[in-house]
Amino acid sequence: MRKIINGSRIEFINEDANEMVMYIDYLADECIWYFNNSELITITKDMDLFESLKNIMSQQYRFNEDENLKSCKSNNKLIWYSDCYYNPDDEWSRNSVSYLTIEYIDGVFILKCTKPLDNMIDRKEKSHVIVFSPLGNGKYTKNIESGLTLQDDFVIMVYQELLKREKVKELHKK
Repeated sequence: MRKIINGSRIEFINEDANEMVMYIDYLADECIWYFNNSELITITKDMDLFESLKNIMSQQYRFNEDENLKSCKSNNKLIWYSDCYYNPDDEWSRNSVSYLTIEYIDGVFILKCTKPLDNMIDRKEKSHVIVFSPLGNGKYTKNIESGLTLQDDFVIMVYQELLKREKVKELHKK
């Protein structure tokens, strides 16, 4: 998978099919991770995204226990429900929220996006937008060590780190 920086957007392209698999972008006050479909994505050690995921997965977090859609994290697995509005009293609304699973298995990270609504209806487009609302604008999360939120950590450890690595590479080339 090849990474392309397009303004503020970090695109990941499947080199075999020459198509975009996913992208990360910062829009207004939210960082979004867009997935083109629900297929599993394997991130190996030779990919730029690997070290960023390794950093975020090495953190420990507290999550709000009173949420209907409960995000959670263990040492090898993160389940993150997109930071977005939903009506907790409405089944269709709850099932419309996409969630991302990141799992470390046998030296690789496996990414999978799920939207429970897909099991209820036959959606033609199965794309997913996973939102991270930093600066305390999203649901409650807390990094046990630093006090930052998972959303802040995602922006710092994944999004900004991927942008920074590209800029450093460009500076070294000249």
